[in-house]
Amino acid sequence: MSNSDLVIFDLGGVLVRNIDMLSSISRELSIDESALRADYALYEKAMMAGLFSIGDYYRHMEDRFHVDIPCDIFRIHFRPVLNPAMTALADDLRSRGMRCVIGSNTFQSHWWVIDELDIRRHFDACHASHIIHAVKPEPGFFRTILAIEEADARRTHFIDDSKVNVDAASLLGIDAWRYDDDDDALYAHFRGLPG
Repeated sequence: MSNSDLVIFDLGGVLVRNIDMLSSISRELSIDESALRADYALYEKAMMAGLFSIGDYYRHMEDRFHVDIPCDIFRIHFRPVLNPAMTALADDLRSRGMRCVIGSNTFQSHWWVIDELDIRRHFDACHASHIIHAVKPEPGFFRTILAIEEADARRTHFIDDSKVNVDAASLLGIDAWRYDDDDDALYAHFRGLPG
């Protein structure tokens, strides 16, 4: 069991912004955006859990929408922008002896882009859903990270922009914070914690 507090940071909406890729994909492939979003929603969870490959979904898209997908469009159209306030918070918390990790619903195509932003250097570890085979808000997502980190839920903190994910973490006894771009409030919350 770790002697330090654990802080789990969500990726999209917290550490990075501008995460939507479906609008630009629908334009490039001349697919109705609402139809693409509805179809993607049927497979998103399985892809993020690492149970359905991106390549299989591309083949499905080719059949479903009668298009040709010659490259990794999820990688090309995913253009997140770093939120420096949150990486600065992670750096600060680590300097105070807390362990900071990323806990994200994602898949390999997006994970490569995240690595291009060099975010990992601000964190002690990264736990991606497609690698741990569990997806937020399922309890198994949080329990898997707690087990890997050998962390106590009562000494674990979680930052996410989704109320559903925050509520799920709270039910496990995790101090969960919904991030709404109020950096000052979040900093104040963590300043009140023992280092």
